Amino acid sequence: MEFTFELPKKDEKLFKDGGNYYEFAHFGWGSTETEFYGYMKGYKESADLLVNSSVASRDISMLDTSVFPILFLYRQYLELAMKSIYLRISEDNWGDKEDTIKKSSHNLMSIWNKVKPILEPLGSEDKEMIVTVEQYIKEFHQFDKSSFTFRYPITKELDRVLTSEKRINLINLRDRIEELYNFFSGCSDMLDADLEHKHNFEDFY
Repeated sequence: MEFTFELPKKDEKLFKDGGNYYEFAHFGWGSTETEFYGYMKGYKESADLLVNSSVASRDISMLDTSVFPILFLYRQYLELAMKSIYLRISEDNWGDKEDTIKKSSHNLMSIWNKVKPILEPLGSEDKEMIVTVEQYIKEFHQFDKSSFTFRYPITKELDRVLTSEKRINLINLRDRIEELYNFFSGCSDMLDADLEHKHNFEDFY
């Protein structure tokens, strides 16, 4: 049996902007808020698709390898969800916001500590919800403190990143991230509505 496979071609390019309408992606056309939404939706839903296809495959090798992009994508979603709220809603001046983003880098707990005071008034009737969300965020942070663990197998010093075996139930992870998605989406909608009302009030007077 003869096997054929494709190799790089001299006259081809990686990035082309033509072709069938449903074959190309169109991005970079919106506002900063639009782009944040696109990044968050892309990371989160891509991870969901990977979880679903990996579990459905019943292929151990797929489960054991897709876990790396799955965890990276979910972490990126969480980081951007919190940074989006902070940048849009916080009353910090632009210089302080710039410093916060630089100092927090990819540290989930650092950015959560900036977002938490913004969200707490929304959950005044259910304080346990903020506590539960913080537990989720803290757990992910402790699992991957610098957004490095699931991008590279070694550190910059060439040490192994993973030094022991780990097991993660991907369906459970997907479902818990979905809960965080619902929480942050709901908070964002309420905060945006409050901000719009405030601007309308200021414009009126």
